[in-house]
Amino acid sequence: MSAMRDYPAAVEGLVAERDGGVLRLRFDRPSRRNALTDDIVLALTQIIEVAGSDESVRVIHLSGTGDHFCSGFDLAGRGGSERQRVGSTQRQMRWHVNRLIPSMLETQTPVVTAVKGWAIGLGLNIALASDFVVAADDARLWAPFTGRGFTPDSGSSWIIPRLVGVARAKEMIMLGTQVSGATAAGWGLIHRSVPLDEVDTAAEELVATLARSATVAIGLAKSLIHRSLTANLDHHLADEGFAMELSSRSNDFKEAGRAGREKRPPEFTGT
Repeated sequence: MSAMRDYPAAVEGLVAERDGGVLRLRFDRPSRRNALTDDIVLALTQIIEVAGSDESVRVIHLSGTGDHFCSGFDLAGRGGSERQRVGSTQRQMRWHVNRLIPSMLETQTPVVTAVKGWAIGLGLNIALASDFVVAADDARLWAPFTGRGFTPDSGSSWIIPRLVGVARAKEMIMLGTQVSGATAAGWGLIHRSVPLDEVDTAAEELVATLARSATVAIGLAKSLIHRSLTANLDHHLADEGFAMELSSRSNDFKEAGRAGREKRPPEFTGT
């Protein structure tokens, strides 16, 4: 990890490592198919928020240890038999998953997620909230909520319709249909799928591409794409003008101009 004091302390089940401009985050509970605990969710949220303002981080790479990406939230690990006050679920979600998903969508740092095996519930939504998902052809993406008698959480009923449309969102959420990595790629739910033994290589290639890209422009472009979903055209054109003003003052913009004049590939520094 970076030496910055603002990063949270390490928690069991989440491995965080720095590799140059890449921040690697890995769910590490393979015996539970990398099911998440409260501590992991909170730490992941804080790490992503801090990384978004860490000038040395140019891309985040998210993955899971072992055969599966993430089987969702580990309800068995929460325990406790004391009756909760009415409304406790929605109160808990406000500081929990309802912070994590917006943090992933709003950070200007691009996030690449590698998915093998299961991506279920919260695990699915974390993957879909990243910018690029590279999944195994035979990975299984599943929103199991209604089949277990409750409703979607962690943004699935917001994210999935925006990625694949209402009809397929209803198929996944209301019918609980499991979707393979290959099908998800065909639907446009994820960036791409590859054979299982090629997932790590394909994800690393994408991470490397983003790590050497024009980081300021990439981050602002991500923000523009997400803001466009709720903005009218006039407001969005103003946002584009503001982003253009910022990106055109970056060192990477100037480097692109020099590279063009010198007829060579640009060497972006992310500043």
